[in-house]
Amino acid sequence: MKLIYSICMLLIASQAPSGTHNSLNQHKNHNNHNMAVSNNEPDELGRRLYGMKHELTPEVSNELRRKIPLFNQYTDAQISMSMSMMGSNYAWYLSKPELKAKQGVLILLHGFRDGDQLFKQEIKNFTDIFPTAMAPGMSMMMSNHIQLAINDLESAGAEQIVIVPIVSTSHNTLMRQWEYIFGLEKEAPYASVAKITSKSEILFANPPGDNPLVAEILIDHALEISENPKEEVVIVVAHGPSFENDNKKVSEELLQLAKIMKEDSDFSDVQALTLQDDATPDIRKANVAQLREMVINASEAKKTVLVVTNLIGTRTIQSKLRKDLNKLDFKFNKKGLSEHPNFIDEWLGQTILEKFENNPI
Repeated sequence: MKLIYSICMLLIASQAPSGTHNSLNQHKNHNNHNMAVSNNEPDELGRRLYGMKHELTPEVSNELRRKIPLFNQYTDAQISMSMSMMGSNYAWYLSKPELKAKQGVLILLHGFRDGDQLFKQEIKNFTDIFPTAMAPGMSMMMSNHIQLAINDLESAGAEQIVIVPIVSTSHNTLMRQWEYIFGLEKEAPYASVAKITSKSEILFANPPGDNPLVAEILIDHALEISENPKEEVVIVVAHGPSFENDNKKVSEELLQLAKIMKEDSDFSDVQALTLQDDATPDIRKANVAQLREMVINASEAKKTVLVVTNLIGTRTIQSKLRKDLNKLDFKFNKKGLSEHPNFIDEWLGQTILEKFENNPI
């Protein structure tokens, strides 16, 4: 309640007259590889561009092959199928039309598919206070959905917008693609899509990373499947980035989370590793072998293995994990971070509040 009260006070303050902020992110819309958008009209739920198909050109295919190791040997058809499997890139304005304020919130996320509607309900406290929009999708071949979301927020009066990237870590290509779109990275890790044009002040927040709150959430998820913590080993499994430089940084974050979890619980041990799920097959195979060895070693030491992940949602590597650990003894909690109430009530709220407090209008 204190958090919501503080946010309400910020909202009242944001109504005071002020000049328009000129963002560093004012760019001409190059429209290099953006897909053509013929219809921006919202569907019955208010989502714009939802379900729009990816249009893969030879130019885009070649750029993706050059930049994404997994795509190096993919045909156009295989790349097209991968794009389809990732789901829609779309804009969804979440606040009521009558809500007007000078501070707005844009949430960027991979997307939870059907879970997007549940996530919308979970963040209602914020959508009732600040003009708020979501722009789900990998943004690999387009940025139209993000531009539409920014336009909606500015139409609601926003002169200052907090961008909240809902990903586990900042050390991955998706995060850098978003940063590229907002002019914070020189080169796109995916397709060279159009950059955002905005007259607002853009405040980019950091992902959860090794925030101690994440460790506490993971402890709770492990305890949900625990029977005797002192005789159990927890293994935190991450999706992991494709590139090794990123993977080293993510591994450091995971080790910090594991350290906090060990200190704040009674578990016999807490270990962690990344699968690098989108890396080339040989890299992923080596990581799976290491994970299996960790489970086998713990089992041979007469410890029960509890597997949890720091994934945001539940529909990414969970089904693969069960196959990866086939015929081994372990317990698995498939929940993502976003399913824990503290992710919304604490992490998301604190992230928004701190950005506004540290950057007063």
